[in-house]
Amino acid sequence: MILAQAVAHTLRRSHVRLATAVPGHGATQTYAAWQHQHDAALPFSYHEEVAVGMAHGAALLGHRAAVFVKAHGFLKAANAIADSLAAGTTAGLVYLVFHDATGAHSDSVLEIEGTARALGLPVHRPDASRRLGALREALRASEGQGLPHLVILEAEAVTEEVAEAPGERPAPTIEYERDPARHVCCPLLAQYQHAVFEARAKGGDPDAVPRPTLPEVPEGLPDAYRPVARRYEPLLRTLADQPRAVTTGDTTVATLFACPPVEAIDLCTYMGGSVPLALGAATVGEVPAWAVTGDFGFVSAGHLGLLETQQRDQPLNIVLLDNGRAHATGGQPVEKEAVDTVLAGYRDHVIPLDAPGDSSACREALRRAALRDDLTIVRAHFRA
Repeated sequence: MILAQAVAHTLRRSHVRLATAVPGHGATQTYAAWQHQHDAALPFSYHEEVAVGMAHGAALLGHRAAVFVKAHGFLKAANAIADSLAAGTTAGLVYLVFHDATGAHSDSVLEIEGTARALGLPVHRPDASRRLGALREALRASEGQGLPHLVILEAEAVTEEVAEAPGERPAPTIEYERDPARHVCCPLLAQYQHAVFEARAKGGDPDAVPRPTLPEVPEGLPDAYRPVARRYEPLLRTLADQPRAVTTGDTTVATLFACPPVEAIDLCTYMGGSVPLALGAATVGEVPAWAVTGDFGFVSAGHLGLLETQQRDQPLNIVLLDNGRAHATGGQPVEKEAVDTVLAGYRDHVIPLDAPGDSSACREALRRAALRDDLTIVRAHFRA
């Protein structure tokens, strides 16, 4: 078999549940081999941040995952990758980057090992005799450390003939436990999460890092966030009562409702990441999955996950907080026309919520969303 097939076989025999990829020399051939092993027609992703967010969502919930991209794609996904280090992982998570040494299949020659190491990502760059072994070792080490790992392979090598892939690895035994202090990336928890990351990276005990006391929402939040959180409270309390396998948040004040006593959000990483995180969880069977996003995060990057959701024909419930401001980053305006434009292609999937301060109206909108078996977007209108 060729290397691309051997990599796919190694991942399957290592109980990887979800692999995502964006087309590129090396990644294309390897993902084609992965697709060939499965009955379903698995799609390529259109954007690397979405591919990384999906894999991270699955891995956080205890399902091994992998991402295939080129070096340039690695840089496009760097925000999502950095936050996957901050939040860590539960099951093994491996990023496979295919290096185009001559630039024959790229817009430029790009070396990303230094960038990856600067981010703090553990890097494996094996020689030809160690490629498959290094991949298995990266998965094992990722699971042991609770951090994603990077494996760099030469793109031109994917068509080389190689020996049979190694035998089967045991399935993961570690299980996901809800832990917003570690899994919800936000300014209030950033220092703690960085200390946990450093402990993991240095081989220390992350449990020895003193845990922060989570604030109670909304009254325990900083002054800048509290008025906005009070407006969100009826909707987020209603959402917390919905049956869920996971609810993901975005870079928005609403994500702080991960804290007690509401505990409506479970995971949060980069801006625009709530939809890919929830989609990754849903793809490996963790349903119902909900995603909560603000209008700024949704327009800037979150909508990228909608196309992925549709092409995978995956049920997913999204709550879009449309208030016209990016309150998490200083209150920058978000034009209604921008939100309308992004949603124009998804009109049949939108459920309007015109009175998000009314708990009864919130329950009805969320009930309607939960009854559907496709993509639903509850657009909560908070604009004055």
